[in-house]
Amino acid sequence: MRVGKLISRPAALVGLALASGALFKLMAFAREAFIAARFGLSSVTDAYFGLQQFPLIVGSFMFGAFALAFTPAYADSQKRRGSVPWLPGLLFYCCVIGLLMTGVTVAFGSAVLRLIHSAGTPDTWITLVILSTCYPAIIVTGIWSGICTARGHNIWAMTVSGLAYLLMTLTLFALYFMGWLTNLSLPLSMTAGFGLMGLLSLVLILRSQSFMSGAQHIFRVWNFADFRSFLRQLGASALENVCFAANQLLMLYFLSRIGTGVLSANNCAMRIGMLGYSLLSPLAQLMQSRLCHVEGEARRESFRNSMFTVTAIVLAMAVALFILRVPVVRLAYMHGKFQGAELAMVTGIVPAWIGYFVVMSLNAVVARYLFIRAQGSVYARRQIFAYIGANVVRFGLMGAAGPAAVIWSSVAMESCALVVNLRSCFSETREADHMPVLASPSEAA
Repeated sequence: MRVGKLISRPAALVGLALASGALFKLMAFAREAFIAARFGLSSVTDAYFGLQQFPLIVGSFMFGAFALAFTPAYADSQKRRGSVPWLPGLLFYCCVIGLLMTGVTVAFGSAVLRLIHSAGTPDTWITLVILSTCYPAIIVTGIWSGICTARGHNIWAMTVSGLAYLLMTLTLFALYFMGWLTNLSLPLSMTAGFGLMGLLSLVLILRSQSFMSGAQHIFRVWNFADFRSFLRQLGASALENVCFAANQLLMLYFLSRIGTGVLSANNCAMRIGMLGYSLLSPLAQLMQSRLCHVEGEARRESFRNSMFTVTAIVLAMAVALFILRVPVVRLAYMHGKFQGAELAMVTGIVPAWIGYFVVMSLNAVVARYLFIRAQGSVYARRQIFAYIGANVVRFGLMGAAGPAAVIWSSVAMESCALVVNLRSCFSETREADHMPVLASPSEAA
């Protein structure tokens, strides 16, 4: 009976992770299909999909780079102290940074619009302002997601980010049924989804048992040695994420120069090609939660098993997506203004995004393991070289290659970094698993 329970619980969590990922991805598809049918591939959708990348980049940082450093740091502090006294200070400074980002985005709006080759129409400017207000909410949601993962509350961790997309989809449909659908419905629905989830996350953080005990340390958070250790790890992951964001923006730059509708087509292709990534991301969270609470040989064995399992699932999904790419694109987008020419454009880009899905999915597992082993700077350095290499290739191909080549450049270079990182993970030369993730809890006087 006891063995059965040990087996059934992980299996149930994996099943729930895949089911929740499938539900949220289904809602995202419904949203994208609705947008394609009602707006087509036009300058309006180009502007929206281009501008939404900025809050999405912040989201990728909070659920990626930030979580890599924050989750093990929070878990270690909670384990040794029973609380995380530096959490209130972290929340305060993160909210200030989010508000500053909103101000900077609006202040430099003209430069932002030029980056995506978008005309500065009134609707475009209002779209930029509305989407820029997402930053603080996304940051707070990311902090709560990391807390859930560190505490082993895997169900909450798996649903936090997906709920925001569910809410934005429901908001868009509500605007349509009320007859209020306009060009501004797209940014309004996105901001509503992230805003509501951010507000809920803020309430839950403030009610957490460890928050009020550290409220008096908001302006003295730097005195905690484990907070400073967290910042060092965050520095490595943040540098890599900044370069990832720059790589994504440069990708948009190269795509926007190819022609009208290419950004929108790329977004549709990305939704199809990266379908499996959002479905499998809860599995990476489960793995990180597990690895935070085991050490030594058990940690290495858990990583090996996770890596082999994820690789098998990823490759199977990639093959299935490649074979079914045309009917899937037809089913998801072939409605209203989306016709034959749009279908050909999107399906031509999908294989490149499938390749990127494979690389990013495996890298997500590798990154979590290396950061828990306190080797985040090694991972970050290799990824940065991959981003630089991808853009060197793009500059060389400028004007002579189609949109798929822009994506394949990243696939090729990041695959090289993945191979090198895997060698580090499976190497036994450095016993970093026996090293503590964070420094001792001694504080400065």
